[in-house]
Amino acid sequence: MPGVCRLRSIAGVLLAVFVALCHASTACAQVPLGNQWPNPRLTYLMPMGGKVGTTFEVSWAGSDLDEPQALWFSHPGIKGTPIVPPPPNADPKADPKADPKKPPPAPPPVTKFSVTINKDVPPGTYDARFVGKHGVSNPRVFVVGELNEVAEKEANNDVDQAQKVEIGSTISGNLVNATDVDYYVFAGKKGQRLTLVCLCASIDSRLLPELRVLDTTGKQLGYQRPLPGNDGVLDVTLPADGDYLVRLNQFTYTQGNAEYFYRLNIAGAPWIETVFPPMIEPGKTAAITLYGRNLPGGKPEPAAVVDGKPLDKLVVNVAAPGDPLAQQRLAFSGVVPPVSATLDGFEYRLPGSNPSLLTFAKAAVVLENEGNDSADKAQEIPAPVEVAGRIDKRGDRDWYAFNVKKGDTYIIELFSHRLGTPADMFLFVRDMKAKPPQDVTSQDDNPQTFNTKNLYTASRDPVPFKFVAPADGKYHVYVGSHTSDLVADPTHIYRLRISPEKPDFRVIVMPNEDFRPDSVVLMQGGLETYHVFVERLEGFKSDLTITMEGLPPGVTCTAQVLSANMKFVNLVVSAADNAPVFTGEIKVTGTAVVNGQKVVREARPATVTWPVQPQQNIPTITRLDRQLMLAVREKAPAKLVATPDKTVAVLGDKVNIQLKLNRISPEFKTNFQVQPVQGEFPTGLNFPNLTFALPKEEKKDAKKEEKKEEPKKEEKKDKPKGNPDEQTAVVTVAPNAQPGTYNLVFRGFAPIAPNPKAKPVNTILPSTPITLTILPKQIATLTVDNANPTVKLGADGVVVVKLARLPDYNEAFKVDLVLPKEAKGISAEPITIPAGASEAKLTLKLESNTPPGQLQNITIRAVAVVHGVTLTHETKINVTVVK
Repeated sequence: MPGVCRLRSIAGVLLAVFVALCHASTACAQVPLGNQWPNPRLTYLMPMGGKVGTTFEVSWAGSDLDEPQALWFSHPGIKGTPIVPPPPNADPKADPKADPKKPPPAPPPVTKFSVTINKDVPPGTYDARFVGKHGVSNPRVFVVGELNEVAEKEANNDVDQAQKVEIGSTISGNLVNATDVDYYVFAGKKGQRLTLVCLCASIDSRLLPELRVLDTTGKQLGYQRPLPGNDGVLDVTLPADGDYLVRLNQFTYTQGNAEYFYRLNIAGAPWIETVFPPMIEPGKTAAITLYGRNLPGGKPEPAAVVDGKPLDKLVVNVAAPGDPLAQQRLAFSGVVPPVSATLDGFEYRLPGSNPSLLTFAKAAVVLENEGNDSADKAQEIPAPVEVAGRIDKRGDRDWYAFNVKKGDTYIIELFSHRLGTPADMFLFVRDMKAKPPQDVTSQDDNPQTFNTKNLYTASRDPVPFKFVAPADGKYHVYVGSHTSDLVADPTHIYRLRISPEKPDFRVIVMPNEDFRPDSVVLMQGGLETYHVFVERLEGFKSDLTITMEGLPPGVTCTAQVLSANMKFVNLVVSAADNAPVFTGEIKVTGTAVVNGQKVVREARPATVTWPVQPQQNIPTITRLDRQLMLAVREKAPAKLVATPDKTVAVLGDKVNIQLKLNRISPEFKTNFQVQPVQGEFPTGLNFPNLTFALPKEEKKDAKKEEKKEEPKKEEKKDKPKGNPDEQTAVVTVAPNAQPGTYNLVFRGFAPIAPNPKAKPVNTILPSTPITLTILPKQIATLTVDNANPTVKLGADGVVVVKLARLPDYNEAFKVDLVLPKEAKGISAEPITIPAGASEAKLTLKLESNTPPGQLQNITIRAVAVVHGVTLTHETKINVTVVK
């Protein structure tokens, strides 16, 4: 995001600190819940980056990282291969005392990779993953830099132990315990301006650094402590020739271990704090103002002060991509948290600088004129429009005015938190013509989130507002930041959008564990799941099909449909028994019809960075990944098959789903439990827990077998009991469940040993998916134009039958007349209300001998067939027969 956030709202700070402490408390702890079947989890690499065009060694730490095969990088120009140590000398002649019968010693383990970064790899951040016996791991950030690489050397815990480094170096190190302090010393020249950058949050580290620069007398020349979730950046100008110290420690000295790693850059490289405006129209070139430190060609801007120092200002021309595919992507190499995951944009960077995000504008861009601090000075803007503004002085409030015609419809949306800025924005739409002026709406924090676990997207940005002009005239928009009375600077930028509604969607895909880093490893003959989340934007309510592409041979994935308003689905991948071992990238896409046009959106992969204690409702630290990965490895312990593949139910029904457990591993010798998973099984659907008992082996009586007896007459035997590995899940559909099409995936668990020598571990297995369509009891409200018609003998009567359809139900209806037993002498030919139509005429005919009077409680019945299910709708009429 543009620069580093300097301030959050008080609530945001408290939440960030709380989450950081919760994450820290789980460091190196075994997670008590979750799938314990071997799955590679990478904690860190050391070093976590290198210089372009070099080859170097990398060590690692994590769990289930057996038999290293490679490091997988998100750029093909970076390769990591295991360094295989030479085998021990097994020649008995080499040691005359060696026992010739003793087996040769085991080969030494691989403990390092050799990593090569090609010369043509652009500097920046990439993902690195461990590939080994058990599959592919979660990602860790790997930095490709241009400075000389230096490894931290202990002990460097005090001034007299300070490690000597040169300006122009990147130091890879970590704070191995809570009180660890790392000192470095470098020689500098008078007037030399340096930017010291401690990369931590941006490289998946737990570190919250305190960074100081001191001279040799101990005088502090600079200090910086970022808020949680940010890197440390310190800008100093050296006062004299000589040596200078850098002191680095963990804030509060309360946590520290190998997971508190860092990359410390000591150089005169540029650092971009923010960009303005933060958006560009696709395919256009715009002048963008950069604010930062050590910007080449930049000049100090006295009014732009951050951390007590004026920032450099530099104007550059930036061309935004015009490719339609690029416009639906977020091509940004920095860290993207969940709150920003559905933005579209691209990055800009200077040579040697950090990346800054530029988003795509949906209308012409206008800059704030800075003279709009009150309603009477409101800046006139033409709708549709996008306004780039900022809260750059204390107490700043911005007013805008736009003209509309009655019925004009616009989405009014304010971006700031999602852009990575520290502002806490609010928004009012006001009718100043009213006496007194009236607020059309006031919007503040947006609490909507995919979930409260691993994809927490609640935002400090106001909720987007759909404005429908009630009359011709001028309306005002008033925006501000809750923190502006305390702090304001050029980093507090915002993007105000006033443009027509444009339904759309974005897709996020993740591994299935929601409390710790994870990856998907599919076993031969088995099943695994990805979690797919959909952000429905600006009224998008159409069905959405999720598909997977790039699967290797032997692996399949059934496409899944999310009906209107659904935002989550389990996507199940299945491997054949003979599927080849595989490690590689795959793709997930979402396809829908929007305004009559087919729209395809690429899913954006994400993973949890650090674990939290499960079932505590604590949001994880999560980020977008550069690739979606899949590994296929050898045999699954079992497979849970659900049938039928598709079924339909009506609200209040019970649905029988057959579950069959195919035990594959001979080590699977325990009961298997199947339970609903909270948050995954749709609301309003439930089923009782099921137990697949281990089949009992029949014991043979050896003595009886030895006896030879004459055959006896057949005796009556009890009927054989059913297979204990076949169960029926009776799914209850609550009367208040939401109708729609759902993808049901059952999950079961059992202690299973991964191999004959291992202890049983908690193993979670998903089922094949079931598509369940839930229908309302009625898909329309049936009425007539006249519930008490009068019909003359010898003439026909006509009743107009009307349907008020529920959305998305356009089936044809067959309409007929149903008479009570006592009613005679009246009839009607059945009619059809065509698909999509809302009414038809039903002709009432009287027999010649029908007596005058009342024919009461006659039923008009309308029947529709939806997904093979007959739904009946009825209404009553009373007919008066007259001569």
